[in-house]
Amino acid sequence: MDSIITTKKGDQGSSTLPDGRVVSKSSELIECLGSLETLRAHLALLKIKIDNTNSPQKQSLSEFLMWLLHCIFITGSQLADPSKKVTPSDHPKISKEHLEILENFQLHLEKKVSLPRKFIVCGSNEISGYADIVVSTARNFERKLVRFLKTSEGLIIQNEWLLPFYNRVSDFLFILARNLDENKFVTVDYSILSKDSSSLNAD
Repeated sequence: MDSIITTKKGDQGSSTLPDGRVVSKSSELIECLGSLETLRAHLALLKIKIDNTNSPQKQSLSEFLMWLLHCIFITGSQLADPSKKVTPSDHPKISKEHLEILENFQLHLEKKVSLPRKFIVCGSNEISGYADIVVSTARNFERKLVRFLKTSEGLIIQNEWLLPFYNRVSDFLFILARNLDENKFVTVDYSILSKDSSSLNAD
């Protein structure tokens, strides 16, 4: 019985895109799509972690992350099939409206957080710490997206809202992480560096 997943077409290091183009798995496009998939997976796990909390805001956060996951899917569709040879012509793509929804929800969360005037060293609990990983993942995708959009393939993508949207995604996720800190922040304390080294020795 043949697998519905394994096609063996990529065994020589290439990938076939929805529009029929064959590109190397080392191409800027595949790197970008792979980074987007990593962001999707981390974001999905963060949603599950939030779903498993007793937070009174978990429903609104979970619903918004589900919305954001769908934004990732339509981004992947546009990057992989910019000419819409397979994607329906009326398939949505990231727009000004999506950016405004993202910015408004970020502002909504910011009103609930009193950020300290110091750098945050790390999350104060497991879920906020994991959210920081998602922030880093989002920033990595943004860098890959910038690099790809400067290539000849990337110039085909006609969407002025992609970069602003994903620049804002990492901002939103940072605020989400601080929201999940529940106003218990671990901030930079450089006095730690001047402590007696003997106090840092392992037992």
